[in-house]
Parts: sequence; structure tokens; C-alpha cells
Amino acid sequence: MPPSPPSAPPAQPAWGGPAAPGSPSPAAPYPYPSANPNPNPYAQQQPGPYGAYPPPGQPFGAPPPAGPPAGGADKKRTAVIIGAAVAVLLAAGGGVWALTGSGGDDPHPPKASGSASPGKNGSTGGDSGGTAGPRDGEDDDDPNSGRQDGEAKVLINQNGPQVEQAGSAVPGVWAFGDYVVKTVQEKVIAYSTSDGKEKWSIALPKRVCAAPADVTDDGKVVVAYDGDTKDSCANYAMLDLKEGKKGWDKPIPKSGGFAESFIGLDMALSGNAVGAAWFGGSGMLRVSDGEPISTPGLEAGCSVDGFAGGKAMLRSWQCVDDETSHIEKLDTSTGKPVWTYDGRKGLGTRKIYSSEPAVVFLLSRDKKSGAVVALKDGKERSVIDQGKETYTPTCGLSIMGHDLGGCQGVAATDSTLYLPTGGEDSYSAGNEIHAFDLDTGKRKWASKRTKPQLMPLRAEGDKVFAYQEPSYDKAGAVVSIGPDGEPKVVLQAPKATMKAEDMFFSARYLYEGDRLIIANTRLSGSSSEGPDANKLLLAFGKG
Repeated sequence: MPPSPPSAPPAQPAWGGPAAPGSPSPAAPYPYPSANPNPNPYAQQQPGPYGAYPPPGQPFGAPPPAGPPAGGADKKRTAVIIGAAVAVLLAAGGGVWALTGSGGDDPHPPKASGSASPGKNGSTGGDSGGTAGPRDGEDDDDPNSGRQDGEAKVLINQNGPQVEQAGSAVPGVWAFGDYVVKTVQEKVIAYSTSDGKEKWSIALPKRVCAAPADVTDDGKVVVAYDGDTKDSCANYAMLDLKEGKKGWDKPIPKSGGFAESFIGLDMALSGNAVGAAWFGGSGMLRVSDGEPISTPGLEAGCSVDGFAGGKAMLRSWQCVDDETSHIEKLDTSTGKPVWTYDGRKGLGTRKIYSSEPAVVFLLSRDKKSGAVVALKDGKERSVIDQGKETYTPTCGLSIMGHDLGGCQGVAATDSTLYLPTGGEDSYSAGNEIHAFDLDTGKRKWASKRTKPQLMPLRAEGDKVFAYQEPSYDKAGAVVSIGPDGEPKVVLQAPKATMKAEDMFFSARYLYEGDRLIIANTRLSGSSSEGPDANKLLLAFGKG
């Protein structure tokens, strides 16, 4: 923990900017990729070596090395995503590699191939954006026409628009009532799960560039959209998903210096608050009216890593003099800390697997020490005993690494954490899901090894629901797993959509009620590989 100053630290601006004069210019991100691979069959991963971290009293387990790809290799798709993200960093004038997410923990960053030039006004989809749905000449036959007994019904089946830059980001997907709501460049579109048709859309002035994973209980969410300059995610708008209308619309407050770039902005929502962090700044505001919420001041030389939302709002920050992350649970009404965890010397917050209960992945800058730690009231509740096993949650792609709460493939209840195993042979040999006691950190039970591999989606009671990836001859499915370790199919996707499932290369997976939702967060923009190559959204349900 940094030494106490002789007087109170300078006040943190209500929104944006370095904490105080003398703070580092950028937000001091970890300049290496996420330890957790993307589950898609196109991302190339590199395993990363780790060592154990032995603190006094209780040894840390070795953090999970990155696993291999979950399916067949397609380097072109990987290059598309990385190339688009690198373009943002180059536009910022930086020579720093700060792309985190879909790769492994190779300390040498991958080389990115070039991509097409973005459209006008910095929109990767051009001025006109695009409406999801079949394109001219595309086969739009009903996938339910040949549905077999026991197969789920396809509720929504939407392709993405053509985009000028392959790998264009389309962040944000939410399930609310009878709707699945998806951002599609300059639009936010609601599709009904009753008939799959568009029910309403909200047009924004520019492309949506960032969005949180959560919505308020009454269906409100805040998204960010592009500003006047290229790659500047500079405006916020509140959307009412229940009414299908836009509420307040404001530019992000500026406070000078690096805070005005808004590059690499990532968002988190909890209660009536949105937290955001970007290259050189951070802040919190109210969902209801867009007014700033003051956050605790930081000393000079300290900056915010990012936020994680959901059931609680967590903020992580660190100082350059000790490279140690401190984690706070913030009151979403006042912005004041409910509790603060001062971390372990030299360990940074890599990811936050759950905000409530609080479970965090800590890692040193050299990646030789770290652990998954459960927290309670600002103290260590337990350290997850990983033994020699490799675990591979899916933490996606985040420019500058501020999306601390963006992991999939991990689930938690008040008492139990669920993690998927991985490794070099996880695709060919399958994997397991392990349940850990959050009070002791010890493993409670393991699922049966299952092929194709499993990805936890959500947990309820003593069960975890997981997505089982499609195989060469069978579509994906949602399975339920309890302490007996036996996966039981609760929702089987139809074989007619098997190819489409396999074509999602940067997806979010939601299991809400009895509906499975798969939504791409990046579009290839290409139809050369068939009608499923640019899939935007699929939803399945019983019926």
C-alpha cells in the first residue's frame, strides 16, 4: 500500500482525468494480453508459464495458464480482430502494446495484419450503418422447418450488415422481457423472442463504441458512442429498453489532458450507476440523469485500472511506485467505498470474475506470481486452490485492459465458484467444470469430462448451467451440472443452426430463463464464406 501523504490526497475529479497533477499520463494498464482465451475456434492462444506465489501464512496457487484454441484454427479471423484493435492504438499515437483479451499470456505481443480503412467520421461501418437481417440474395429459409424432436426452437436468427472494416465492434447485448436488444453500429435494435422480428430501434448520431453487460431492473442502460474525432468514444446516451426510447444524451465531461481522448473506454453498470475507465481517465455517473457521481480521490502517481459491475460496483486502482492494485466496493448512490482491499505487494488486478461475491484474479507484471482470490468485506475470504490444473475463463478483447468484469466462462453463487478446465488437448479431449468452496478455496466437486468442451454460463443453487460447444456432427446445447458431476441437457440447439453457431468468433453468451442467446461483438463484414459468416444474433428457446 502506498505511504500515507502528510495531508489529505487531492480530490478526484467528479468525472474523468488523472487523479491529480503528477499522475501518470495513461491509466497504467498491464501491457500484456489476458490469461484467458477466447472460446471461439479462430483465436490462436499461447500458453504462458506461471510460478507459485508464497505469501506468509497461506500459499497462493499458481494462476491458470492460457489454454489453446477451442477449435480449428483460422488465423485470418484472428488477424481481423487484432488488426482493428491495433488501429485504435495507432490512432492514439502510441507505440505501446496494450491490447488485452483474446490471446494467451505470451509476453511477446502478436503481430497484427492490416485492415480496410474505416468509414467517414470514424465509423467503421460508414455513415449509413446497417440493419441486421438477411441481405439481398441470402437464403433466409426458416431454420425451424426441419426441427427434430427434442431440439430447441430458433427464436431469433439475424445476420449483420456489411461493414467497411473487418472486425468492426458491435458491443452490447441484453435480454429484457420478451426482447433481445443488440447494438448494430449506429443503431440499437430490439428483437422479439416470440416471432424473431424487429420491434423497435433507436438511432444514435454515431457508432456505439462501448456498452456495459448489465441493465437496471427497470430496463435502462447507458451506452457510449463516437465523438467528432476518430476513435474518440466521447458521448453517452441512456436507453430505455422497456419503452424503446432514448433518454438523456450528453458528451462525456472533459477535464483536460489525456482524459479527453476516451480511447479504450470500457463500461460497467450496477444499480443506478455506470463506471467507466479509459486511456488516462475514469469516472462514475447516474443512469437516471447522467449526472456525475464523485469517486474517492487518489494520490499523485495513482490511477484507475477499471470497474466491474453487476450485483455490486467494484473499482480497482494502483500506484506506479508499488504496482499493487487496490480494490474498492463503491456505494452506487454516493460513490464512497463500502470496503477496500489493499491487495498483495506487486500484484495487479487482471480480471474480476464476480463482483458479488467478490472474486478477483491477481497477477504480477512479469506473470510469475498471482492467484484467484475471494474477498469479503475487504478481506481475503479464501485463495482458490488450483493445484496443477489449468483453468480457462473467456475474457475477450479489451483495448487498454479496462474491462475488468468482462469475463465469460465463469460463474458464482454466494458459496461456490465454477471454473472450466483447459489445456492443449481441451478441444480434442474435452474439459471439466470444477466447483470451489469460496470459504475454504478447496474444490468441492468436478464434472464428468465432456467433449466438446463446456463453458459455464450461470449458477443457481447447487447447479451450474453451461454451454456445450457444437461438434462436427451435433449442434451446441445448454447443460445443467450438479454435485453428481453429470451434465444433463436442458436446451438442445437444432442441427440446422450448427454451422451458424460455429461461425461466431467474438461472441457473448447469455442464458436467461430458458433461452440461450449468442451475439457477436465484432463483425467480419464478409459474405464470401456463406450466409452464416457474418452472423449477428441467434436465440433459442423451448417450444
